[in-house]
Amino acid sequence: MQILRMPHSCLLRHQASIAFTTFVKAIQSLSANCVLIGALLSFGLPQTVFASNVPSPRLKPAPPALSQYLNDNDARNLRKAVAAAKRGSWSEYINLHNKVRDPLARDLLTWVRATRDPNAPQETLNIAAQRLSDWPRQTTIRAKAEANLFDRPIPPRATIEWFKGEDPVSGEGRMALARANFAIGNNEVGDMWLRSAWRDSKLTRDRQKTVFGEFKTKLKPDDHAIRADHLIWNGRYHLTKAQALLPHMASNERKLMDARIRVATNKSGMDAAINAVPVKYKNDAGLLYERAKWRRKRKTKDYALPVYKSVKTAPTNIQGRKALWREEKLMAYWLISEKRYKEAYQLAINHGFERGTEFAEAEFLSGWLALQKLNNRPVAQQHFKNLAETVTTPVSLARGYYWLGRASIGAERAIAFQQAAQYQNTFYGHLALTEMSDATPTLNLPPENDFSFSEAQLNADPRVRAMKLLAEIGDEQLYSQFSFHLDDVVESIEELSALSKISKDYGYMRPSLRAAKQASRFQTMLTNSGYPIIQVIENMPNDFEKAFVYAIARQETEFETNAVSSARAYGLMQMINSTAKYTARKHRIPYSQSRLLSDSDYAATLGAHHLNDLLEQWDGSYILAAVSYNAGPHRAKQWIKTYGDPRKGDIDPIDWIESTPFSETRNYVQRVMENMQVYRARRNGDSHPLYIERDLRFGQQ
Repeated sequence: MQILRMPHSCLLRHQASIAFTTFVKAIQSLSANCVLIGALLSFGLPQTVFASNVPSPRLKPAPPALSQYLNDNDARNLRKAVAAAKRGSWSEYINLHNKVRDPLARDLLTWVRATRDPNAPQETLNIAAQRLSDWPRQTTIRAKAEANLFDRPIPPRATIEWFKGEDPVSGEGRMALARANFAIGNNEVGDMWLRSAWRDSKLTRDRQKTVFGEFKTKLKPDDHAIRADHLIWNGRYHLTKAQALLPHMASNERKLMDARIRVATNKSGMDAAINAVPVKYKNDAGLLYERAKWRRKRKTKDYALPVYKSVKTAPTNIQGRKALWREEKLMAYWLISEKRYKEAYQLAINHGFERGTEFAEAEFLSGWLALQKLNNRPVAQQHFKNLAETVTTPVSLARGYYWLGRASIGAERAIAFQQAAQYQNTFYGHLALTEMSDATPTLNLPPENDFSFSEAQLNADPRVRAMKLLAEIGDEQLYSQFSFHLDDVVESIEELSALSKISKDYGYMRPSLRAAKQASRFQTMLTNSGYPIIQVIENMPNDFEKAFVYAIARQETEFETNAVSSARAYGLMQMINSTAKYTARKHRIPYSQSRLLSDSDYAATLGAHHLNDLLEQWDGSYILAAVSYNAGPHRAKQWIKTYGDPRKGDIDPIDWIESTPFSETRNYVQRVMENMQVYRARRNGDSHPLYIERDLRFGQQ
């Protein structure tokens, strides 16, 4: 028998359970469309059978809980309190904080105030600095607390006890300890902290006056000269504080510091001040730095170069060494553009660093110049050995060992390439693989194990639970502060994998990728977490090279769809409004700036079209397309004119990349090229032929 279905409107009126007799009366009142029910009743079905098929009335389901960890009142008040804190409405925040009962949520609110309120009470700062000492942003919190200890002193022994044997993080903290130790007769310790604070911290202008007034009998002219040197190296903002110290120095040092300040500020009397500097200080690194920088900015680089060359000794001040290296690096890359390679090398080797980012930059540049431009293999080898034996990150290790291989011969060459090739998600690791065989190598990515057991371990950590509370209220900014802190301190690759997964589950891609990238601390990689497959990109037409789109998106935003840069670039692919509008018009796509943030499919599509346009503009050259995406097509044209065209064989593509003067763009191109190789493998079962050499030369005719 064909069964007709009751019209939906009838069913809606009769789903409640009712007594059978009432049900029959209701059936009789139905419209002709419901006659079938009456026919069924006429078959004499037992009342109990028919009645049992009538659904029971349903209660309205309870609304979902606002939090997995808090009751609804605490969840609501936590959300409102954090919002009030971000507005700076501290009276509203206090009222809401007092209503929260959950201990962890209260701790989280205490931490929020300690980090955000410039006038946070000392009690709040003490809790955040001591009971929550392993939570994020401790330097900021402790610096605020230490400033309070200096501005509003507590009893000396209480001050010493507050630090519990830990070194202060600020000049104010060092001064508070100095004052406390002097007060109880520990003059030697007090003197040590006084000189440390005075010579090597910024202090505000008012606090500098306070310290000078309180301790001027203990401070010597040398202390004032060393402090002035420190302040001048820290930049223009601190020059007035340095100038205030001039009357308290010895004559020779006063003349030197006066000349440095006048040159730095382009002040009248500059030449006379330089001439007045005693002979013993004529070649002071700080004075030469200011003079060279003045010439470079206001005259020409050629006019500045002799002064840069005359710096023979690196500054003792770390900020000074960094500032001088920034200038020397800028000049070295200018000299490279002028093909004055020997002069560039002489500037690069005079860096004065033993480790750190600046050391890696300077040793690489020195080695590369020695090998590729000066044809001095033994000298290059030593620079690359220095680099490889000192750096710690996979990117720098692969770079050092690859170039050590290029500088070596025989067995040493093979060993160096093998060491570089261990870092199989890096640009130079990929290039090292290609050097080890005449055949095209295959990139095989390591599997990422299932570390789900570690998430349970992480959940036992109050910081992780606090982070999850922030996710529940939708505060990605504060959530990321916890995640970035945790990925720096967790002690195993399993915990990093779990941390990355937690962020991904909340839809927070940037902290998820950052956690996965920290696998480099353990000299390995998290394949799935670090290189996720994104459906937005997978859904694109095959007209786009998806691995290249992945490579750009990962480098631009780490797949964060609502990213906005300081340059007002928007969305997943970081397009500025003018470029996005032009691309949309060219490809007949309706344009909406707001959709760059609200619609990830739209943002990805426009970005992919722009990438294709750049590839077409540069005859398929990936490196020129990447340079253009990062620095603009005008830079690519400028650097082709300066260094040669990598598409025409004028210059080795690797040397072309390393010649370009912007460190951000050099890094960008290398990261994009390595990302593309990895994503080809990710989209092919984690294995794919490695075509990086071909890709670097794409566009060559």
